[in-house]
Amino acid sequence: MTPTDQRYTIGELARLCGVPVRRIRFYSDKGLLPPATRTMANYRVYSNADAARLDLIQALRAMGTSLAAIGGILARQGSLAELLQLRLSALEAEIAGKRRIAATLRAALRHPEPTAEDLRRLWTMTSLSNADMRNLTGRFYDKVTGDRMNPDWRQKALEAGTPELPDDPTPEQIDAFAALRAMLSDETVIAQAKADAELMWTRDFDPAAYHAAAERIFAEVRKAIAAGEAPGSEAGRVIARDWLDASGRAMKREPDDSFRAWHLDQYRRHHDRSLRYQQLLATLRGEDAPGREWWWINEAMTALVL
Repeated sequence: MTPTDQRYTIGELARLCGVPVRRIRFYSDKGLLPPATRTMANYRVYSNADAARLDLIQALRAMGTSLAAIGGILARQGSLAELLQLRLSALEAEIAGKRRIAATLRAALRHPEPTAEDLRRLWTMTSLSNADMRNLTGRFYDKVTGDRMNPDWRQKALEAGTPELPDDPTPEQIDAFAALRAMLSDETVIAQAKADAELMWTRDFDPAAYHAAAERIFAEVRKAIAAGEAPGSEAGRVIARDWLDASGRAMKREPDDSFRAWHLDQYRRHHDRSLRYQQLLATLRGEDAPGREWWWINEAMTALVL
């Protein structure tokens, strides 16, 4: 008999996994852990795959997953290897979360008397995971843009702009994570961003043209940076004006002085909020400043505004 052929009674499975028999029966009755087979006397018999399944159920329950959600997860899994891979993923997520909490505790204990701010950081670490933040960022985009955003573009925007906390964060990174959570949850910020989007995402707006223009402008920015051009230089002004003209065409607006004045006014009013978001992202990523391309074009736009 090979190890994969091993069979266990419910009592043997309970001893193997350290789980009470009554709990195994409960999971079985809920359909989460049906026995591999039954004896002629109708006793439950379990396999190695069932043992792995039970371990996964216990791990998911410890993470606060509902029985209904666990049922859905298990329904998508088949082989023992798939179950073990899912268990590994859950364990790695749990370890990463506990490592971040440990980092917060170490930061709090650097001082003899932890403050309310230290407790707030600890609450942040225990109440919001990276997965939660990804969902929160996605909901923010959905509320702001509705169904107007191209799915591919939306995915790229999420990849570029979703906050992610390192496994061993500094106090500053924890604060940045909490600040970004507050921004993405703030209904006032959401309403302002939605109003801005509605001004741009009109019926005439061409998102594909806008995206293509943004890609082209960023390529020009990279060349300017490589050439040592400052954002406030004449080259910076040319690129900033080019961006205004290209975005105007994507919005089916004539890129005349009136449009430039409107676009620059929009930029001026919302630049601080966007910059704050990018600065917080840079802190999370261990960078001294926002991405160079993003920073450069924004500085070039600022030169036009001033």
